[in-house]
Amino acid sequence: MKIRQSSIVALNLILLLTIPRVARADQFHATGNPRELKGAPGIYEWKFMAVVGKSPFDKIGLHRLAKGPKPPEHLDAVVLYLPGTNMNGEVALEDPKYSFQVYLAEHGVDVWAIDYRTHFIPATTPESDLAELKGWTNDLFESDIDAAAKFVSEKSGHGQLFVAGFSRGVEFAYLFAAKHYPERTAGIIALDGFIPTRPMRVVPAGHYADDIGGEHLTYDRRYKLMQMVIENPDQAAPIPKYKTARDNLEHVVYDAGGFFGGKGGLANPQGGFSDPVVLAKLLISYDRYWPAVQDGENPRRFRWSHLQALTSVRSGRRWRKRRQDRPARQIRHSRSSTDGGISTFWPERSPTAKSSRQRWPGSSSIRSRRNCRGLRTRRSGMAAGQDQHRGDRPRAECEAGECPSQGGASATRCDNRSEWRQR
Repeated sequence: MKIRQSSIVALNLILLLTIPRVARADQFHATGNPRELKGAPGIYEWKFMAVVGKSPFDKIGLHRLAKGPKPPEHLDAVVLYLPGTNMNGEVALEDPKYSFQVYLAEHGVDVWAIDYRTHFIPATTPESDLAELKGWTNDLFESDIDAAAKFVSEKSGHGQLFVAGFSRGVEFAYLFAAKHYPERTAGIIALDGFIPTRPMRVVPAGHYADDIGGEHLTYDRRYKLMQMVIENPDQAAPIPKYKTARDNLEHVVYDAGGFFGGKGGLANPQGGFSDPVVLAKLLISYDRYWPAVQDGENPRRFRWSHLQALTSVRSGRRWRKRRQDRPARQIRHSRSSTDGGISTFWPERSPTAKSSRQRWPGSSSIRSRRNCRGLRTRRSGMAAGQDQHRGDRPRAECEAGECPSQGGASATRCDNRSEWRQR
């Protein structure tokens, strides 16, 4: 009997250690002293961190960027920035030409960027030690974002925040806003992302973490290539078929296939649209691991009524009041057979409204537009063909230029969910 009781106690202790704990706003504390960005004089960074569990990985970080040297007060806008897959809130690029956070801060915005729990997993950690990532679901990350947002509101004095997201961060932004609009959400800034209509892939049993490195272009080789480009892009390439390290990286990102389709879909430094050194500084800052469980979850975690409320965020008070005063009518949702997107139609139609059907640039599908007294609302959905490629998240297949790669921010024009991966 005593042996059985001891086994039960041990099992409960294991469960307590492995089940992720939800973060709270009061767990954040300042770390270090504020620093002035060398690339953006007058812009300061403040860092905060919260320990949210027993595991050394159970931490969340926040980076505040604003004009300093004292923390700003009574600014008109406060933005909480949610990075994409494998990204974090660190200021990898201090030039406002390439950094979303620095650009906003230079224009008087109080900007906060989050470090997900993935940022606190050392790159040297073997995948066999990452079983706890099976509990790092989308909902857990949303609760982390919720705690971070409460702390940001407390420090800034703004109850409503503008929530910005890049790539996967867009999905997190909509998930947060769907739960907290309008009480805590002033608006959404969606950068190069969308909401998938189904799970991205089937995650194999026992697979808990995705590595940003590939089978041939491993994490260590990838990191070394970035270092070489940053130190001296014209030095000899690590792969003999290329002349320089710059040439090596240019081919890696230009030929990235899978989701990006190759030919500069990820980044096009060969055409002069991206600087290899800027790309290297950005890519080297990415975190190594990401929880695989999030790709296997159903992305439709919020109700259509929440999404309909969000459509009125940018439409003005009078328009919202006009819709609220109308008698309740049934709303119909229609799925497009072309790209899997969802359109919302109201049965009644304003006499001043006019509809048009026209082809959108860069898309093979026809999308609906409705112009109502100068206010244009457009169908929510994803670009044609994107949905069918959601599971094609490329990984580096070789050490040569054919290797898929990743990118982010304005330097690369990509949805960085596809992190050098093979499915």
